[in-house]
Amino acid sequence: MPSDVRAVVLGDEHTVYTFRLLGFEGRVVGESENVLSIIKELSIEEGVGVILITSNLVDSVREDFEKMRMKMRKPLLIEIPSLKEIKLKEVNYLAILRSVLGI
Repeated sequence: MPSDVRAVVLGDEHTVYTFRLLGFEGRVVGESENVLSIIKELSIEEGVGVILITSNLVDSVREDFEKMRMKMRKPLLIEIPSLKEIKLKEVNYLAILRSVLGI
């Protein structure tokens, strides 16, 4: 990924802070917040190429999220499990990113 392309994580504080340690930007989003509006705001920001959104946020707006995902060419919208969900199963975030980016 070129250095001018930004990846932003939206989710609970544990997930966002963990991804920040890995160099990602992040925003803690509560389930009562309008995640679709936040995605739209980020999509017009300069350099945002990827937005990673935790499943618990997507679940509440699944249908609209999928429509948005299909219409938007940029940024790439990727649904990821939150760290809370990882306790239930092992998740390889690097494999998810590689798969989506085709590398």
